[in-house]
Amino acid sequence: MSQRPGEQGRPWEGPSEVPYTWGEPAPPPLPTPQGAQPPAEVVPGQVAPLPQYGSANLPARRESEEIWSVFGDVVRKGRWSASRRSSFYQLFGDVKLDLREVLQPGETLEVTSWSMFGDVRIAVPPGTDVEVNGGTVFGDVRAETTPQGQAPRTGARLVVHVNSVFGEVRVREIAAGAQPPRGWRWLRVR
Repeated sequence: MSQRPGEQGRPWEGPSEVPYTWGEPAPPPLPTPQGAQPPAEVVPGQVAPLPQYGSANLPARRESEEIWSVFGDVVRKGRWSASRRSSFYQLFGDVKLDLREVLQPGETLEVTSWSMFGDVRIAVPPGTDVEVNGGTVFGDVRAETTPQGQAPRTGARLVVHVNSVFGEVRVREIAAGAQPPRGWRWLRVR
């Protein structure tokens, strides 16, 4: 072991022996006024409350789920239990999601889809903010929602991350109970 310069006979143990200021005096304590209250405690994670969009409480949801299928479709319609983050992996099949009775006002759901030789179709309630990220090779990506200002916004939000080869991606606003347009007949509850 090496020794400190100027010290004889005692081995140097490392930097933990070095005093706080390396030989300089410690700074004096800060003065406190008589009778002063300490500052309020700042707790991380406390934020202002979010605006209320509806009177109903948001449902308890699982954090994430993964669903995959080969040579088959994944169809979810009616009142089904969706996760906050859902991932779908599809080979030679379609993903069809009806979120009209699932997505609540003020709630955000995230859907990720990896699809090869298949379509992704998602129906959302009117007033939903839709964000589509990603793309497709040999296919279209469309988000057909009402423009801002024409329908009252509910605060519901859907974020779609999609990667597709030879497939179409469509997200469309359709009112619950409305006649589904051509190509969306799978929405009918039988």
